[in-house]
Amino acid sequence: MKQFTFDEIKEKLEEWIQTDVILPEDIPSIELYMDQVTTFMDKQLSGTKRHGDDKILTKTMINNYSKNNLLPPSNRKKYSKDHIILLIYIYYMKNFLSISDIQNLLDPMTTNYFQKTEGITMSDIYSDILNLETNYKINVKKNISEVCKIAEKEFPEDSEYLKAFAMIALLSYDIYTKKQLIEQLLDYIADDEPTKAEIKEAKERSKQLEKKTRDQSK
Repeated sequence: MKQFTFDEIKEKLEEWIQTDVILPEDIPSIELYMDQVTTFMDKQLSGTKRHGDDKILTKTMINNYSKNNLLPPSNRKKYSKDHIILLIYIYYMKNFLSISDIQNLLDPMTTNYFQKTEGITMSDIYSDILNLETNYKINVKKNISEVCKIAEKEFPEDSEYLKAFAMIALLSYDIYTKKQLIEQLLDYIADDEPTKAEIKEAKERSKQLEKKTRDQSK
């Protein structure tokens, strides 16, 4: 493990907690081909990469999202502004939610607002949520700074590693608690009717069972 001081970590906190966001006005209004979509996402969210060669979005990912009903079909291989908005949500949520949870959450969005031109649109929702996130970011920064102070106070004379470990442990607990809450919220607001993903999964299981039964009867 590299040698470091906790003061170095404190100095870098402001830099590390900067999160790239895609502004509503930066999302193209014209439809894009898949290559253009992946290039756009990679350019806009390059700052969120942990390693330089990490991929923000690939063709395979987009195809898998479509197969799993997270993303509506393209229009003659072209993707709209609403497609990109959904891909942005998927990009952030896939780091801590399962594909089925994301599908369940976004299904009402695509059903009620996708390609809607009157009333509340997906662009309106995206702008409103982004404003909320921008304001909430102030609280997030304060919380992280507080965690840093707690860790340093607990191990004032101990190794720099223990201070860093304490900070990581506290942040991990915060993530774990919020993930549990998100899952509970998802289960609570879930529709009693089966989702598209659940119907598809049930059909696949039925096909596999039929195939297994046929094979056993031979």
